[in-house]
Amino acid sequence: MPYIDKTYYDDEFQGEPVEEVTEFDRLAKRASEQIDQLTMFRINDIQKWPDFIQTQIKKATASIVEQYAISGGYEAVSGSTLTNVSIGPFSYQEGADGSVNDNIEKVAYKHLAPTGLLHRGVSVHG
Repeated sequence: MPYIDKTYYDDEFQGEPVEEVTEFDRLAKRASEQIDQLTMFRINDIQKWPDFIQTQIKKATASIVEQYAISGGYEAVSGSTLTNVSIGPFSYQEGADGSVNDNIEKVAYKHLAPTGLLHRGVSVHG
């Protein structure tokens, strides 16, 4: 289930417009999946988290949706298009260093960093 809806994205976050509801829903679902991957699937039910953490999860998700919208959609970001081709001495590279997907993750990290959801250490109980 996506962590944000179109109302949050449009009214609270005020992101780059995504006019079609079905397209927004698809982007929100993909963005939520990316948040789950970044947090090692710790969130499960967003409602169980404190308000601050819920807000940061929503901001991170909305940031990813906005980057998808700005970049031309999910396929443009995660598609398998060639960006670096070499044939013998001929070489062609498209785009800048680093992928769009890396930049999207950096934006999400900034929102998620203060939540503890990115922690990769081992918990010790005792």
